[in-house]
Amino acid sequence: MSVLQKIIKLIVFICIDFLIWPPKKTEPKTILLLRLDAIGDYILFRNFIEILSKSEKYKGYRITFLGNQIWKSIATELDGKFIYRFIWLDVKRFDEKYRYRYKYLKKITSVKYEIVINPEYSRRFTDSDWIVKKVSAVQKIGNDGNLSNRKKWQKKIGNSYYTTLIPSSSKLLFEFYRNKEFFEKLIGIGILLKKPQITASDIASNLLLPARFVVLFLGSSTTYSKWPVKKFAQIARYLNFELGLEIVICGGPNDVNNANEFKTEYQNPYLDFVGKTSLAELVVILSRARLLVSNETSAPHFAVAMDIPTVVIYNGNHFGRFTPYPLDMTSKYAVVCHPSIEQNFEAYKLLSNKCGYSSTLDINKIEVQQVIDEINKVYSNNS
Repeated sequence: MSVLQKIIKLIVFICIDFLIWPPKKTEPKTILLLRLDAIGDYILFRNFIEILSKSEKYKGYRITFLGNQIWKSIATELDGKFIYRFIWLDVKRFDEKYRYRYKYLKKITSVKYEIVINPEYSRRFTDSDWIVKKVSAVQKIGNDGNLSNRKKWQKKIGNSYYTTLIPSSSKLLFEFYRNKEFFEKLIGIGILLKKPQITASDIASNLLLPARFVVLFLGSSTTYSKWPVKKFAQIARYLNFELGLEIVICGGPNDVNNANEFKTEYQNPYLDFVGKTSLAELVVILSRARLLVSNETSAPHFAVAMDIPTVVIYNGNHFGRFTPYPLDMTSKYAVVCHPSIEQNFEAYKLLSNKCGYSSTLDINKIEVQQVIDEINKVYSNNS
């Protein structure tokens, strides 16, 4: 998008604002909690919804949760009992389609809340910050955050939309601990929770699955973070022939071509759920697996939250923030890194978390035997 297009877009957003008039009367004991980032971010955050709702400070408040619709199916299943009302947003359309933006801004701002809470560490100027700006509330509480999704000038302007900004530690933290830091300061007490947790039995399901199986998750958000399907097929043969595990493949609708390639490469029986399950059904599948082997994506976060042994094949984004999991959080997790990362973990950690850095390291450089070695360690210790 050119500079001129960005300026025009900003002007249109401002014009839309003038068409919306929020109510003046505050609804007492109401919270608007918003979280608009990706699936993995939600998993590392969701346990704090219950903690917030049961805290002495906010007990009895009705929570309206504004969430990203990509994780709607799992949030309503797992967290609906703590939420008074959900509002689901298609974040891409909100940012690109002006009529959609107007419609949902009007819906979101139809109530004047007592409190608005935005816990996102990597806030975005034109969606989460802009929504906080437009919603009427007595208190607007946000995470001071970083510059991952915004410029310095956007952070400065965005900060002015809040009545309270909770400071973030300057050191690199795993994202679960970052959320924990925010909510401990918000509710004013320490939180004992050690890791993300999901209880899959809360989800109704009649999926028919093998007794002993491994999930291979073929998908990822970018092509350069997807390990080659041919190598996944080699792993499948090892897992089936050597460890006696049946093979289940999973992924999103965008991974159907990968599933078709897997069918060509792995000419043995297996179950294919790629593009055929909701997130809630994926959770059920993972909860019954003996092992997950996955690209770095949301699936490992689900698996760790259910104590499923997990091996992640990783090309290098957000090292230390989302990958790998700290040892004091789980012993059932291993990550196989690109060779460039393994040469100097500390130097790469600094590079990976520089503002705007996105890894394009060739994930194909990770060899099958490296993954097998980690599978043997994780699976033998936890089977």
